[in-house]
Amino acid sequence: MMRVSRVATAAARAMLALTIALGVLWHPCRAFALTEPTITEAQSAVICDQAGNVLWSHNGDDELAMASITKIMTAMVALDSGYPLDDPCTIWDVDLMWDAQRAGYAAGDTPTMRELLQALLVYSGNDAAINIAYNVSGDEASFVALMNQKAQQLGMTHTHFMNTHGLEEEGHYSSAADLVIMGRYALEHYPFIAQTVRLRGVELLIGGEYRYLESTDDLMESYEGLLGIKTGAVAAGTTFLGASARGNIALYTAVLGCATDEGRFLDTALLMDWAYDTFSERTFGHGGWTVRIAPYALGFNARCRVTLPSDQTATTWPEGSISYRSVNFSPDVMVEPADAYSAVWWRQGGRLSGGSTTSVDGEMTQAPSVNILSLPLFEDMHE
Repeated sequence: MMRVSRVATAAARAMLALTIALGVLWHPCRAFALTEPTITEAQSAVICDQAGNVLWSHNGDDELAMASITKIMTAMVALDSGYPLDDPCTIWDVDLMWDAQRAGYAAGDTPTMRELLQALLVYSGNDAAINIAYNVSGDEASFVALMNQKAQQLGMTHTHFMNTHGLEEEGHYSSAADLVIMGRYALEHYPFIAQTVRLRGVELLIGGEYRYLESTDDLMESYEGLLGIKTGAVAAGTTFLGASARGNIALYTAVLGCATDEGRFLDTALLMDWAYDTFSERTFGHGGWTVRIAPYALGFNARCRVTLPSDQTATTWPEGSISYRSVNFSPDVMVEPADAYSAVWWRQGGRLSGGSTTSVDGEMTQAPSVNILSLPLFEDMHE
């Protein structure tokens, strides 16, 4: 049985109780116009929040050259391999086009995997990318197969890798929508990547002498809250995969097919500014709040509390009603403590803002029924 209701004010909680009891399906939100962001050069662009909700998209699924954003996937696969970060690596001389960015490694150097990854992520060294593949998998093709496998696991349906560095090659492409998925996953699941992409530079021993390799991410010097993560540039256009955080809002962006280095940074800043000006983070409910009473399987006339597992927040527009939809996993079935009970989704203007599951609490109430008006309900978004 599906139960859906709108977040209510205190005055409307009696109607909410009736709605839940009768199983009324939907109360739509009030629609309103949302100002669109402006971009200058990007052929494709996407911006999403920390929950992965797309806030705005322009040609988000178009398959374009991703350039050196590729190296984020290279780093993830290298870290997945378990190769010890502080173990030395063998270096081979690699054949690259004359203008390809190189850290400068040559046969005979013995950098650690940590150093190769720093040269990869901070300076975008293409020679570092290929040598990482050689040390992890023995050859680049085998390593690239792991990159494509990882992309499939992440749901990157408009992405295909042909190399580890991102230099232009037929069949090597991605989409802005896929890249924000990758960027968000990389920063959330790989602390090494999250820390490294914020470095302004790194000093490494290359060719017998220490060299300072400066970051290619110029936006970090000028944009408040920027967290990285990777630039790219090929003949087909410049690119940038970005992330930032201000207050309790985190954003992920990807811009592809820009005409200039400056354009990729400007469009990223424009998208992020628009989102920070347009959206805010709101709390829908607090961890431990009782949202329902359910029959207890092991006690006659006993009841279990159904609660939210943690504080529930989502990115919302400054205007417009919030609605929620609750679906019970096993309606009308007696439950035991720790059982998952239902899933809840919050929407605003038809856009998914966030979601959560509820679970059965171990605390029981010896009562045959409960007055739902006495239970704490979801926060009124307009109070």
